[in-house]
Amino acid sequence: MIITIILNIVFSFGASLLFGVLFNSPKYLLVPAGIVGAIGWMAFQSSLLFNDSDVQSSFIGGFFIGIMSHFMSKRFFSPIILFIIPGIIPLVPGGTAYEAIKNLVLNDYHEALITMIKVALISSSIALGLLIADLLSKVYFKYKKQMKLK
Repeated sequence: MIITIILNIVFSFGASLLFGVLFNSPKYLLVPAGIVGAIGWMAFQSSLLFNDSDVQSSFIGGFFIGIMSHFMSKRFFSPIILFIIPGIIPLVPGGTAYEAIKNLVLNDYHEALITMIKVALISSSIALGLLIADLLSKVYFKYKKQMKLK
């Protein structure tokens, strides 16, 4: 169990870090981007233990990625997109999308449609989690700034 958790953290960190390299992020932001991806993946995995729903867990993972991306953006004075894009890579339902296309090619239209809807729901829930995290962090930082001015 512990080994599985450690491997999840290492591989999600590595995937996010390497996609940061692929997207030509500055070198000093690669480790923070990897941390964002690892935290998002662990939030996704932890949520799967409690509710057993990929869609809800993807929302939770996207939300944590959004919150951590805002935190890292403020911490390193960098655009938030440099943390969001590598961070969501572990959550993207690529394997499920592959299964949908495979079922479509094999003329199993019913299963292909169900899988495509699942891919759309998971992708939408990641985006919704990022959106809500963005809104909450903007409200928080605006409130914090106004309290500092008073």
